[in-house]
Amino acid sequence: MAYNFKNIEVVPTGSALVDILLSKTQRQTPTVIHKGFEIQRIRRFYMRKVKFTQQNIHEKLSKILDNFPKLDDLHPFYSDLMNILYDKDHYKIALGQVSKARTIVDGIAKDYVRMMKYADSLYRCKTLKKVALGRMCTVVKKLNPSFGYLEEVRKHLARLPSIDPTTRTLILTGLPNVGKSSLMNNLTDANVDVQSYAFTTQSLFVGHTVYKCVPWQVVDTPGVLDHPLEQRNTIEMQAITALAHLNACVLFVMDISETCGYYIDAQMSLFNSIKPLFKNKPIVLVLTKTDLKSWNDLSQETKDAIESIGKEQNSYIIAMSNKTKEGVDDVKSKACDILLDYRFAQKSENAGKMRAVENRLHVAVPQKRDGKERPPQIPESVLIARQNMKSGEEVKRKTIKEIQEEEGGAGVFYVHPESHYILEDESWRYDAPPEIFAGRNVADYIDPDIEEKLAELEKEEAILEKIEPDHLPPKTEEEKMLEAEYYKIQGKKKILKEHRKMKIHDRVHKKAQKIAEVKKAFESQGMDPSTIEASVPKRAKLSVKMQKRLRPEGDEMDDVEPMEPRLLKKKAVEKLETMTFTRAEGVNVSQAKADKLRAKINRKWNVKMVAPINLSLIHISEPTRQAEISYAVFCLKKKKKKK
Repeated sequence: MAYNFKNIEVVPTGSALVDILLSKTQRQTPTVIHKGFEIQRIRRFYMRKVKFTQQNIHEKLSKILDNFPKLDDLHPFYSDLMNILYDKDHYKIALGQVSKARTIVDGIAKDYVRMMKYADSLYRCKTLKKVALGRMCTVVKKLNPSFGYLEEVRKHLARLPSIDPTTRTLILTGLPNVGKSSLMNNLTDANVDVQSYAFTTQSLFVGHTVYKCVPWQVVDTPGVLDHPLEQRNTIEMQAITALAHLNACVLFVMDISETCGYYIDAQMSLFNSIKPLFKNKPIVLVLTKTDLKSWNDLSQETKDAIESIGKEQNSYIIAMSNKTKEGVDDVKSKACDILLDYRFAQKSENAGKMRAVENRLHVAVPQKRDGKERPPQIPESVLIARQNMKSGEEVKRKTIKEIQEEEGGAGVFYVHPESHYILEDESWRYDAPPEIFAGRNVADYIDPDIEEKLAELEKEEAILEKIEPDHLPPKTEEEKMLEAEYYKIQGKKKILKEHRKMKIHDRVHKKAQKIAEVKKAFESQGMDPSTIEASVPKRAKLSVKMQKRLRPEGDEMDDVEPMEPRLLKKKAVEKLETMTFTRAEGVNVSQAKADKLRAKINRKWNVKMVAPINLSLIHISEPTRQAEISYAVFCLKKKKKKK
């Protein structure tokens, strides 16, 4: 699996972490307390601050510990690489100090919270809080060197290439300045810096390529010198680590032109010294810079020496040139092929894996059930095509694209979907598809003689229409009785309809009672009828005032005759009964208010208003509308004032 160290968060310094923690405590905990509060409330106030600070420190330190990888959980390649680059012991000590500080902070908070439970004043609680926060911040500040070291490790880890130790890998190794980086650029899309001096590459670089539709990773290592392991520096040890732990194909690069500054004997000596690292790995000896000096220009002794070390390690020898790119594809294909074979052989040697795969496979072998011969069924078109191929008269079938070009090209030519159907009868190809209704084929329920039968029925109906009623058979007693009952019901329906219409449209207004009748009714009920006699003159005066209000202005007044109070009242009621109001801008009155108005008029004038006031909204802001409602509304207002 590939490790991604770029997700590790930045490690702050000790003083910066203290500022962050105290600021968060101040912002997210209560800040107001008074000595007049109960002692329990004061204790809880300061205990909350101590616990909150301890929890924040615990979370921050735990996050730092979780972000950094644990060496025991890493692949041996990454574990040894971190040991070379950062010193495994120093790395573990730094993480251990952070873990120990977390434990100390938890203990400090626990002790001071316990002591705060017995504090008897605000001053003592506040003092204990200060001491607790001060000690915790001191512990965090003492981690400043460890935080600085971990931050440098984080930066370096983020720059490491993402190498998957388990995938298909090619490793380039050899002396400095022999052409490893140039070969890396030719094999992959990487852009490794190439210079004419030694140790241009000082760390591991990874590139990716594709061979046989499968991704491969190519690792370029720094140059390795031929001296003991103890004398090698950090740059060389990175290459040694990659060779030791990555299960890959090793491309040992040799400069046969000797322009790198090292003779061929020195390069072969390096090969022999790091030979133990090549155990159980396929090897390819890559002879570079053949554009400067070819394989044939070498002496026979040099050729024999190179071939001998190649045979000893069972490796392949390939000559190539990075400048002309001659032989680069051969190196790539040969290295990938031998690595694939090696990986397959490793898997096949593992008997447990083979048995696990075999248990999941079942090979079905057909058994002969009878003596009947069943020869292979080959389509006739295939047999004809075979005969044509044998005779050399192969007929090439036109493709759809060729037919399309002949028929007018794209946008004009149309391929019918029915043209690809395999049918027993060619006449069925362009038939209309069956219509399915309720899961059944409609065609199965159609009478083939339906048109003839329909024509016969039409003839029969035409004959029956011509026959006179006298020729019809006489009605039975039961039919006559049913017919009479039918007409009787229809007559009753008509009567009910007329009766309903009379009730709706032919209502008669109840006339107003005379004063004598009203007085007689009041006396029969034991009430004083004098109020009725007193209200009559008042009503007459109101009617005269209303008549003056409705009188025309100007010279037209001479032509208007005064109206009697009785006629004026009647006219006002009729107007209110028959008027219809529409929506307009102004004051809106609901239908319920209109019904209430009608009821008041009924009680006032003792007149039953049969027709409802059909309105949804009444506009009373315009003078013309006031004149329409005039008398009835005026009387109602007077009655309210009197009450």
